[in-house]
Amino acid sequence: MERRAHAGISPAHRATIVVAVVASTAAIVLLIMLLTRGADTPKRAAAAAARSPSPPSLLVRRTKLGRILTDQRGRTLYLFEKDKHGRSTCFAACARVWPPALVSGRPRAGDGITASKLTTTRRGGSKLQLVYDGHPLYRMNADVRPGQTQGEGFLATWWIVSPSGRRIVAPGLSTKAAGY
Repeated sequence: MERRAHAGISPAHRATIVVAVVASTAAIVLLIMLLTRGADTPKRAAAAAARSPSPPSLLVRRTKLGRILTDQRGRTLYLFEKDKHGRSTCFAACARVWPPALVSGRPRAGDGITASKLTTTRRGGSKLQLVYDGHPLYRMNADVRPGQTQGEGFLATWWIVSPSGRRIVAPGLSTKAAGY
């Protein structure tokens, strides 16, 4: 009976069926290869991310006050003159207005930053705060966009930081705290 079923199929039609079966099989094998290869893509992406350098923790930005230090998002960084020996003295309410510039892991210096001046200090728990040239660094909550400098000279103790690690005093600001 089988001979009769195949007897009516022309050799050209039989060749077309064979080609279709081979092509379908190849497509299925290719699909399986792609799916199994894609299964470890998140692992490969994580490994590639671990190998690629992380973005700099500290950057330099040109402003009307000259070159200043900023965080990764371009937000102005400040030093607090009451900090001593590379340790922060700004906690609780102070840190809510002046959030410390935190990093996870070893900080990276961007262009214009002296890498040997860039370190960290440990805050409560395991948090690491950026320190540049012995000054723990902070942002100011009022600076909501890159380039803003609302905290400059606040109480004559909060100052923008230059790439040399020194405070920047904007024209017209006093470095003496009146009444404090």
